[in-house]
Amino acid sequence: MQTFSTMRRNSTDKRNLRIFFLVIFSIVYIAITDIYYFLPPLFGVVYVIAQEKYEEQSFGTFYFFVPFFLYFEASKGLPLLSTLLFILFSFKILLPKFRKFFGYSKIFIPLFIFYAYFGYFAFLYFFGWLFDTPVPQFSLLLALYAGIEVFLIWIFLWIL
Repeated sequence: MQTFSTMRRNSTDKRNLRIFFLVIFSIVYIAITDIYYFLPPLFGVVYVIAQEKYEEQSFGTFYFFVPFFLYFEASKGLPLLSTLLFILFSFKILLPKFRKFFGYSKIFIPLFIFYAYFGYFAFLYFFGWLFDTPVPQFSLLLALYAGIEVFLIWIFLWIL
């Protein structure tokens, strides 16, 4: 009983537990999206949350996001570590340039979700062309997923 009482007072532990359970939920949700194709895989939502945490210099949350991205790649048949390379490329090269020109407004969150999906597939096509490997087929279902996730990201950012 004392363990729970000390955790109530420590906001860091509560925050880490909340992130841990969100990651567990998202991994189970990814498995469900393989069964029901109308459910979006939440790639854009996790990308935007990772971007928000990166801008806050909260790098501890990436330890929770790495298993999510690896499981996402494995369940969808994508190349290993491709999402992490895409995120590294985006956060280190493109995001600082974007923020330099447009600032830190939350208005751009829907743009980042569409960029997460379409930029990631452009990234896969580029590396597929570069290394002559097969690339997954592009589908307009991704636009539907991105549209649903624009709505969901406002809810997730409100919770976190």
